[in-house]
Amino acid sequence: MNELQKSYDAIAENYAIEYQHELNQKPFDRKILDWLIEEVNGRGIICDMGCGPGQIARYLKDHGAETFGVDLSEGMVKEATRLNPEIAFEQGDMFALSKITDSSIAGIAAFYSIVHIPSHALVNAFREFIRVLIPGGVLLLSFHVGSEEVHRDEWWGKEVSIDFFFFETEEIKRYLGDAGFVLSEVIQRDPNAEVEYPSRRSYIFANKI
Repeated sequence: MNELQKSYDAIAENYAIEYQHELNQKPFDRKILDWLIEEVNGRGIICDMGCGPGQIARYLKDHGAETFGVDLSEGMVKEATRLNPEIAFEQGDMFALSKITDSSIAGIAAFYSIVHIPSHALVNAFREFIRVLIPGGVLLLSFHVGSEEVHRDEWWGKEVSIDFFFFETEEIKRYLGDAGFVLSEVIQRDPNAEVEYPSRRSYIFANKI
């Protein structure tokens, strides 16, 4: 078990309490997810990649999409399953999605799921996304914009070791292209400091050809 997985296992219950209802305060994110559902257009299932307590999968299902979730942390998968028992969640590593067959899912919602991946490893993750998507499948990727790195060794009073990486939008566009994606939309927004970390956000829609 790596440090990231161990850390999220330790804080899974706290994280679920804090974030399970976050979309209630984020109308822009809800609109973006609606757009993903529209783009997938009923062609298949959407994966909530790095699902945490399953709030993205919950929204997708409530708005008519077939969905499931994947997370590195067994603790997070347990919380997601507890909160959303009618949705399937599984433990998995986005670098090796061994439980997902080639060209089998129609969409991926990767909401801030790359924040713990250093830039040199991103193309490998994106190539795994390409592998599991159907031709024409849609990736919705969101991330914090910038160049800083943030480390946490304590969260909710518990010992953790978690690194957060910020990325410039042009950098991510290049990595997606290197992995084989074709970009369709790129959107940025300022943060709502009252309800989220005060960083600028980027959202990218990309397709497998």
